[in-house]
Amino acid sequence: MKESLSGKGQLLSLWWNQDKTCPLCRQQITQETRWNIHHLIPLEDGGKDNLANLVLVHPNCHRQLHCRKLEVVKPAPARGH
Repeated sequence: MKESLSGKGQLLSLWWNQDKTCPLCRQQITQETRWNIHHLIPLEDGGKDNLANLVLVHPNCHRQLHCRKLEVVKPAPARGH
């Protein structure tokens, strides 16, 4: 996503719609904290690479999601977006 202009737009859209916050730990996602893209429904289970199925999470939160088999809910878009 980071490689193309449309991919960057999708990342920004995810980031803004999540109020710039990780849905797992509720802390801000910044360039310093970095991020991973998480599929709510894994691709191997029929999930898609569309915005409805993606969330941005911190790298450590992403590891916890998979290692501890946690679930994350897609946050509602921030007001005005």
